[in-house]
Amino acid sequence: MLKQYILPLIITSILAGCGGSSTNPTTPPDPTVPTPPTSSATTTEITGVITGFGSVFVNGVEYETDSAEVSTDDNAGASETDLQIGMIITLNGEINEDGTTGNASSIHYDEQIKGPLDSIDLIGNSLSVLGQTILFDDLTSLDNVILIELIPGDFLEISGFFDADGNLYATRIEKETESTKLKVQGMVEMLDTVNKTFTLSSLTIDYSSAVFDDFVEADLAEDQEVRVKGLSSALANDIFVVSEIKLKESKEVHEDGDDKHTEGFITSFESNSSFIVNDIHVITDENTEFEHGSVDSLMLNVRVKIKGEYNATGDLLAKEIRIHQRTNLNLEGAIQGVDLDLSTVTVLDVVFEISNQTKMKDESDRGERFFDLADLTVGDFVEIKGFIDNEGNNIATKMERKNEGDDNDTELKGTVSNIIDFSFDIVGVNVSTNENTLFEGTDGDDVTQATFFEQLQNGMLVEVKGQVLDGILVAFKVEIKENESDNDHSDEGMHRTELRGIVEDISDQTLVVSGHDVLITSNTEFEFNDDKLPADEFWKIVVTGDQVKVKGHVSAQGIITAKSIELER
Repeated sequence: MLKQYILPLIITSILAGCGGSSTNPTTPPDPTVPTPPTSSATTTEITGVITGFGSVFVNGVEYETDSAEVSTDDNAGASETDLQIGMIITLNGEINEDGTTGNASSIHYDEQIKGPLDSIDLIGNSLSVLGQTILFDDLTSLDNVILIELIPGDFLEISGFFDADGNLYATRIEKETESTKLKVQGMVEMLDTVNKTFTLSSLTIDYSSAVFDDFVEADLAEDQEVRVKGLSSALANDIFVVSEIKLKESKEVHEDGDDKHTEGFITSFESNSSFIVNDIHVITDENTEFEHGSVDSLMLNVRVKIKGEYNATGDLLAKEIRIHQRTNLNLEGAIQGVDLDLSTVTVLDVVFEISNQTKMKDESDRGERFFDLADLTVGDFVEIKGFIDNEGNNIATKMERKNEGDDNDTELKGTVSNIIDFSFDIVGVNVSTNENTLFEGTDGDDVTQATFFEQLQNGMLVEVKGQVLDGILVAFKVEIKENESDNDHSDEGMHRTELRGIVEDISDQTLVVSGHDVLITSNTEFEFNDDKLPADEFWKIVVTGDQVKVKGHVSAQGIITAKSIELER
């Protein structure tokens, strides 16, 4: 309130009653009135995966998007509704002092691959599109996709991070209607400037008629990361005549003190204090903080989220590093409790911690886009994926609300403990089996209850489908899963595969299925339209172009020894 000593006291009283205020440079501040704190925000550039909406959540920070310019590769004037969970975006904006909220000024999204499916390995968690190997896992966001139903030729859009081996880990896979335009991103190999070709993995790129975007043909070089586009009609015999090439390597210039958040795989590793993520040289020091790991967790092909600042030499000094943990826990069932204060959800008496890092999506008929913990109620049917941290806490990395099935089935996946008679525990949930339970053993074969429990050991990864009766999960089916971190579980370095692809070549003892050599033995079983076939009958009817599903084991050299082949016409 301004004190006007030259005015009558009555005016001062009126102003006070009305809450009036003004500014007067000659009036000293009242020392009894505290000065409100000034808020500051840090300008930041972010590369990461969208984990939720309510604005946009990336790398654990919620960014308001009301004034943000949103663009995609195909739409310079996109909106926030064009963004989806699992997309990798580049965001520029400011982060507030609380470190968990901010404001976005611009958001851009590019997919890494867009094209038809070549083949899919459901057990090996990989698929091939346009000659590129794509890896997926339980945390991959799926839009309009049921993996087991994918067939060669399905048109997919994929967003993801490249690992040190050049494979693309998919953070999101979407099935789309077939498009006339194809897109591929990868590292230039076998550059031939005379014939104007190079390769992206097993795909040959013909750039003889391509337009170069933001760089010139003379600058094209080996080991550059590029993005190519062209018409689907320009792809034939694994040769893609592209119409456009864009250099994807970073051209950003940073000043000392600039803030940066990034997420991806360590693709080059000198030491745990010097490595490369997303073409950025990252360094650590004694002040770097770690979540879900330590400095010793850093190594080649480890996935990380990094928050840091650039120094004067252009290195990103990491202030915080979050180590990505493999998903070893999967639970599907009805919510028993939600605690907003503790940010936890309870299902099957298992308590999961939810955070801004958790991928949140409403897959139910309600379909709420702005979906978070506060939208959940007791009885909602959810699927939660996550891991157990070093302190024994269940950390949810992905949670989806779904429509509850009519059968009220519950699914559970995790590591086994406390094996007693014909029961065992997973994350404290007791699983009981009986004579009606179906069992799948270590080789993927149907086995008896006795054989299953002979094979079962503490620490094995097991998937259970069943129903909760009187607090006990009674299993309809239990399956020993191959550990993702240890595919080479046999002396021969073989691991199981379930490949769906197209027959490209036929010989006496082998098939070539979507680029994979498939060895036929006297023990291989054959099916057609769910009917068993003798080998000679199978060879009479199979032709190139047929779609087949191959179950068997794949060697370190990539040769599949077929246990069964099903012709899918």
